[in-house]
Amino acid sequence: MPKIINVRNVTVVGFELSGTQEEIAEMRPEWTARFLEKASQIPGQTDSHLLDICLKRAGQLYTHCIGMEVTQIDIIPTGMTSLTVPAGSYVLLEFFGSEQEIPFAFRTILQWARDHKVRLDKNEFRITVTLEEKYRHLYWRLADKQSEAAEEAV
Repeated sequence: MPKIINVRNVTVVGFELSGTQEEIAEMRPEWTARFLEKASQIPGQTDSHLLDICLKRAGQLYTHCIGMEVTQIDIIPTGMTSLTVPAGSYVLLEFFGSEQEIPFAFRTILQWARDHKVRLDKNEFRITVTLEEKYRHLYWRLADKQSEAAEEAV
């Protein structure tokens, strides 16, 4: 069952990729393998949990980052980028299942949010944290009421 939690700022180093949902799904295994090959070059790792972050959506184009949390940014390996996951309220779903089932699990969050009248981030800012092979935490950021109000006023 999904639940709302507060998340602190999280600094991440990893590879950024863009494309349609289908293109990202095709690229994900290769980019994940590339990341895991270079992960040992990232200093200040907090744990070895793989993060797949949907940073934004613009029409049918999505931007993702495959990376891991770090304590600080000293060195960024070639080809990688750094970013900060903003603190805030997120819906969390503990998920047991295959990677192919993740989109369906996010739909569970979406349906739960509709049923509970919870507004989710319209840019689909979502995070998948792989804790074990088939055990993941799925996060979907809640809508920011201030930015929504400003957008409606413009």
